[in-house]
Amino acid sequence: EQQELKRMIVESTPAEEGFGLESCWNTRILQYVIEDKFAVTMSRSGITDLLHRLNLRYTRPTYTLTKANKEKQEVFVQQMNWIKKTSPITTY
Repeated sequence: EQQELKRMIVESTPAEEGFGLESCWNTRILQYVIEDKFAVTMSRSGITDLLHRLNLRYTRPTYTLTKANKEKQEVFVQQMNWIKKTSPITTY
């Protein structure tokens, strides 16, 4: 069962396995899958431990802003730094 779960995690996505529209696995989805497919109830921390035993690592997905404009971001950072340096300090 553990090897079947590992294969599923490594080779497919939750959407491909019929578990929603998600594109990456997380402990909440894995908790549902383990209970649904194997009739075993596990805590999310127990699932993280299981992933480590299977030589897998649970990491949070990172997001890339594909439409981001690097030049505009740099100008914005420069403007913010200027504002921070030149604005008077106010306390309320």
